[in-house]
Amino acid sequence: MHDITLLPQLTTDRDSTPRERRYYVWTVGCQMNVSDSERLEAALQGVGYSPALRPDQASFIVLNSCSVRASAEERILGKLGELVRVKREYPQTRVVLWGCMVGPENRSIFEAQLPMVDHFVSPSAVDEVVALAPNPIYSLDEPALPVADWEHPPISVHVPIQYGCNMTCSYCVIPQRRGRERSRPLEELIAECSRIVARGAQELTLLGQIVDSWGHDLPGRPELADLLSAVHAISGLQRLRFLTSHPAWMTERLIETVASLPRCMPDINLPVQSGSDKLLKLMRRGYDSARYRKLVAQIRAAIPHVSLTTDVIVGHPGETAEDFAQTIELCAELRFDKIHIAAFSPRPGTLAAAQEQDPALAVAEAVKEERRRALEQLHEQVARERNARFLHQTVEVLVEGESRGRWRGRSPNNKLVFFSHPADFTGHCVPVRITQTGPWALQGEVIP
Repeated sequence: MHDITLLPQLTTDRDSTPRERRYYVWTVGCQMNVSDSERLEAALQGVGYSPALRPDQASFIVLNSCSVRASAEERILGKLGELVRVKREYPQTRVVLWGCMVGPENRSIFEAQLPMVDHFVSPSAVDEVVALAPNPIYSLDEPALPVADWEHPPISVHVPIQYGCNMTCSYCVIPQRRGRERSRPLEELIAECSRIVARGAQELTLLGQIVDSWGHDLPGRPELADLLSAVHAISGLQRLRFLTSHPAWMTERLIETVASLPRCMPDINLPVQSGSDKLLKLMRRGYDSARYRKLVAQIRAAIPHVSLTTDVIVGHPGETAEDFAQTIELCAELRFDKIHIAAFSPRPGTLAAAQEQDPALAVAEAVKEERRRALEQLHEQVARERNARFLHQTVEVLVEGESRGRWRGRSPNNKLVFFSHPADFTGHCVPVRITQTGPWALQGEVIP
């Protein structure tokens, strides 16, 4: 899953809510963390809290953390450092460190080195975080209010359909922090998604660490294709997406289902991580480059206009210049719409962290950076060329809001689109003719 930062829901300085009734949530990490934070905000508002614009405006501060990469942990630690002043000025402020940084092997270190933190809470435990909020107006005896029951849910909502992960990828700490894979029952998910759509959400993104493995641990072993078909049938839903897939679990039936459902967007993320079979074996990915290429061919044959994105790690222990050249070759051949590129950083307790201690396998930081830049250069070139196909085309844009005086939204292919117009189209799909393209976004004008 992909690193993103979710800022707290905005309020204004004119908001008369007193400080003791305000919360501040700051999120770093993947879409699963975003979903957890959305649910937390809904629950806090359900017990009488209002969002704060800055941490010094809030009596309850929650940092939702990520430990997939060292840079994510460093950002959280930097934010905690900023809170020292807040705690000094407002000693009654309650600070919670939540998420993947909080694990059994880390807790004692945090408690010793992070005195500004009052509580440490494991990933996805929304009810536990809400129970720590001081002086709620309403009862906390009931479970945390889900986004499905929020009065005004976001336009696009992330819905977790499973938690945890059973894979043993060499570089990944997620199974240690989020536990074994647990799929949520289909009936429960349909009921939740129906309530979210009924309250105004236009787009749902179904989330899982390995989303296409959903259902294998449930009675009857339903598949993601079954869930997509059931959610797609919900009246009022405009768009449906899912993240993040794994090549070992991507099936022909799933591909055909996505192709057959009009509201299932032509947008698939399929992490490859490396183009080298040797590296894929070291990473314990469970497939080879030939299997991956075959999957891409099947997806593009079934969904000709699909946008295909991927994830790549450069500098994994054992990666040679030849291995990296094979990654470049695969990316140049398959021409992804977007590549999430990460330079390898060791995570404590993983196999790759131990591998990096072997001088024969370790990759120098300078080499990692050189390879990252080389792949980014290729990615920018391909993304620019891929996006050029939309020039003078009309695309349906689901408008998310305003950004620097222009409207911002997403096309079915998940392309970021900007346009200007005096009317407020937030939450609506509007036809936009693309007048300018670039590697990262499209510009256009509304078609009357």
